[in-house]
Amino acid sequence: MRIGVLLTMGFLEAEAAPVLEAARLLREAGSEIEAFTVAKSRHGLEGAAGSLWTAKYAVSARPRLDVLVVPGGKGLERAGADLQLELWLEEIWDGLQAVFLGANGAVFLGRLGRAPALVAAHPAYGAEVRRYAQIGHETAYAVGKVTSTAGYLFLLGALLDHLGSQGYDITPVLDQMALAFD
Repeated sequence: MRIGVLLTMGFLEAEAAPVLEAARLLREAGSEIEAFTVAKSRHGLEGAAGSLWTAKYAVSARPRLDVLVVPGGKGLERAGADLQLELWLEEIWDGLQAVFLGANGAVFLGRLGRAPALVAAHPAYGAEVRRYAQIGHETAYAVGKVTSTAGYLFLLGALLDHLGSQGYDITPVLDQMALAFD
């Protein structure tokens, strides 16, 4: 399975990094999972916490994806208005098994007319998300291939639930992350 994490200006590192780390742990335990970052270009993007990340792939490289993860962040409205990202998403949409949205990821899909009517979102982003969808009271909603979440560890949890439902043994991630919190 190939998991692409979309980086946009101001993305939440706290959502992107755990997804990449979980995939690394699963790959090291023998699962055929690859996770990587993808962005409009390979120029550095500053995350919300101030770190500078360079995506492994530009969308123009057309990396094959099975799963798209859209971390929350302050640049999603602008990213959703970007013609290059819109055309890329249109090109890959039918081939995606699943799409996972972080804290306000529904803004990106909403701007492109693809957000479900009912979504989960982090309360800090409520006003922004409500322009595109109704926010429910749950921490995650799965509608078709799109799972919206309240972000942060809820995003990771939804992705791990999906991987478990696809037959992947997620125990290595659960074990390692439990050790990290001891």
